[in-house]
Amino acid sequence: MQKKVLLWILIPTISVFLLIMGGGVFAARHFYSKMNTTNQLVHDEVAVNDAVLNKEEDLNVINITLLGIDQDGDGSNGRSDAIKMISLDMNHQKIKMTSFQRDTLIYLPDPENDFDKLNHAYWYGGAPLTLKTLNYNFDLDITRYVAFNFDAIEEIIDIMGGVDIDIKSSEINVTNDYINHLNSLHAGDTDAPHLTKGGLQTLSGRQAMAYMRNRYVGSDFTRMERQSTVIQALVDKATTLSYSELLSLLDACLPYVETNLTLNEIIDYGTKALNFDLSQIEQLQIPSADNTHKSISYKGYSPLYIMSSYQDLVKELHAFIYNDTQYQPSQTVINTESAIYEKFGYVK
Repeated sequence: MQKKVLLWILIPTISVFLLIMGGGVFAARHFYSKMNTTNQLVHDEVAVNDAVLNKEEDLNVINITLLGIDQDGDGSNGRSDAIKMISLDMNHQKIKMTSFQRDTLIYLPDPENDFDKLNHAYWYGGAPLTLKTLNYNFDLDITRYVAFNFDAIEEIIDIMGGVDIDIKSSEINVTNDYINHLNSLHAGDTDAPHLTKGGLQTLSGRQAMAYMRNRYVGSDFTRMERQSTVIQALVDKATTLSYSELLSLLDACLPYVETNLTLNEIIDYGTKALNFDLSQIEQLQIPSADNTHKSISYKGYSPLYIMSSYQDLVKELHAFIYNDTQYQPSQTVINTESAIYEKFGYVK
């Protein structure tokens, strides 16, 4: 049981898939103090629509956004290259995970008040603007988040002794270009070697980071799949570690985590989630890889994906998260969709 609880803390941190849970059972205050904590957000601050204001209370579903931040050494907030939402369905003891396509064209609300791709919300306004953007465009009620800096993944993988990844031959050259880039950002370190062949092999932390950053082989959906591949390899490796090794890894992870979850929330959600079936996590990708869309360039960035129906995305989300198959999108969503099509054209 101890190891199961600890994995609830560790695996969410290293995977950016779940949230940090269960710390109340094992020195929660010690672990909580290692994270960067921020103020709680209220509904008005993050544009929670009146139509969903009471869904959390009425349906006992807690939504928490998980953000994987890639700062790329440029000194900015960075971009949220992984944008996921965990929905804790307390009544049915289920966990659902929604992954949002980072390059989806949406509307960034105040103070930006312009169209852009979703992952730029973090660049402009950190986690608060990201939550506000998700709520505004998808009729959500998110006020809680966990952000994890991707810089930690390199260290975590190295502590674990590497991860096993099946590399395609077509991915080698671009991955090596990213290895060169990462080596240049860490001039005082020993350079990570290039990949020399395809096939299943053990990657170091820097090699795995370069593999995940590869955005030129396949589509951006393929890049998301590569992120998921590394994350799954991390989870698989973590389950083989001893309890003491997990504790050491957890200590290394937490300084890279930022959250506005309170200690009491972490203990409460973690304790309840211990009864959930982790092998049955339901998943949804927004938009799905086969969703009709078109790509455009805007403000010098490409591709940005325009969806065939933003209203359908909202309906799909509410059916998935709340089992609400009758939900009708708010007027905000309807107006935003119309504004996107008026400015950029309809998807045909």
